[in-house]
Amino acid sequence: MQKPLTYALLLAATLGLAACGDKPEDKVESASGSAAQAPATAVQKAGEAAKEAGAAVEEKAAEMTEKAGAAVEEAGKTMQDAGAAMQDKAGEAAPAEEQKQQ
Repeated sequence: MQKPLTYALLLAATLGLAACGDKPEDKVESASGSAAQAPATAVQKAGEAAKEAGAAVEEKAAEMTEKAGAAVEEAGKTMQDAGAAMQDKAGEAAPAEEQKQQ
């Protein structure tokens, strides 16, 4: 007598739970909707990441250009100083050479 009663209760519980749950069609639609949105979201995130990377590259390029310009200016100044020093030495050497020849 206990087995038929147990089976009846299990059947009632199963049917009750089945009636309360979502329909399989609703679950499939929900899952397919989420799956359809996932690639679009991934593409959007990839696009945002690419924009951020591009901005970082532009910023770094501007920084490097500025540093390169400063280095070129400094090198030019150094070359001018070296040229002036050579002219001074040449000017000092010329009178000393003339004195040796006399």
